[in-house]
Amino acid sequence: MQPEHEAYWEALRAADRPAALAAVVAARERGAGPLEIIEDLIVPAQVRIGELWLDGEWSVEDEHAATAINEGLVHWVCSFAAPPAPDAPLVLVSCVEHERHTLPALVVAEELGLAGYRVHLMPEDQQPGDLLREVLVTKPRAVLFSASLTSSLATQKSLFGNLRSVGIPVIVGGQAFGNDERRALALGATAYAATSADALRLIEELPVRTPRHEPDPSTPADAEAGWIHEFRSEITPYVIRAVARSHRAEGTPSWWLELEGHVDHLLGCVAASLVTGDETIVVEMRDWFEHLLQRRGAPQSLVQEVWGLLADALRGHPLARLHLAGGAPVTATARGAAAQGNEEAVA
Repeated sequence: MQPEHEAYWEALRAADRPAALAAVVAARERGAGPLEIIEDLIVPAQVRIGELWLDGEWSVEDEHAATAINEGLVHWVCSFAAPPAPDAPLVLVSCVEHERHTLPALVVAEELGLAGYRVHLMPEDQQPGDLLREVLVTKPRAVLFSASLTSSLATQKSLFGNLRSVGIPVIVGGQAFGNDERRALALGATAYAATSADALRLIEELPVRTPRHEPDPSTPADAEAGWIHEFRSEITPYVIRAVARSHRAEGTPSWWLELEGHVDHLLGCVAASLVTGDETIVVEMRDWFEHLLQRRGAPQSLVQEVWGLLADALRGHPLARLHLAGGAPVTATARGAAAQGNEEAVA
């Protein structure tokens, strides 16, 4: 590890922007280029930030302050690169709608710029209609989308389909898509990129215009996902009110302060599992939710309670309830019975 790595991390912990800049300057003076600084210094630090928030060791405010420093320094370190040629291919880069984690898209955009592409990084939470108009006017080589929150996938199928219908290659990446192309292809994307290097390779390999692909017809799963998205703002308060009746007498614990946002995210993940046909999304979100609550000292029964409330709210939507049941938490009684069965089998 280079000495500036520890200095950079300590600067992020203290939300000390000048100290973080000094560490990046030290890396540049050592001979590190923009790509090395981003991939070896800034991106690993951002991963660590997310882990500390998930474990309850950092607050949302801590995370946001450190992320803002990372974003600013990605811009700064790439500002020294030579501009692309005026006739270089244009690539549009955007977060998917409802995605608030903008750093991955910024990193991809800057790294494509370093590779010689003209890049238009779309504004945060760009409306699908505005983005589609931008594509029709500028006719880019490809459109790249970044998604970190799995819940943000639920509403992307229509936009991806519209882009494919005019022959524009759609490349997607980010933690929300898992570790392979299945979710991406289910939503109508042309290809999935696990890394910026993969995205660059795909832009070079894909045809300038792909065969026109008409949007797939809506399915019953799409209809249920659409209903969830439409009524999330009513379902989430219903769940929170029910949890409050059971637990708020205990005071205002730390897990309560963020619970509304987490429940809304869970609903979005159920919708995403429906539109992608990937039921493992619900299992992943259950594991994430259990870990998050456990690290914040929530009652062990809370995950089971929230699951039951969500199932109640989704009455009349059999596919959604089926996906939810597939990721239902294992109760303490069931775990005990399974353990006893294993012991008897060994005996």
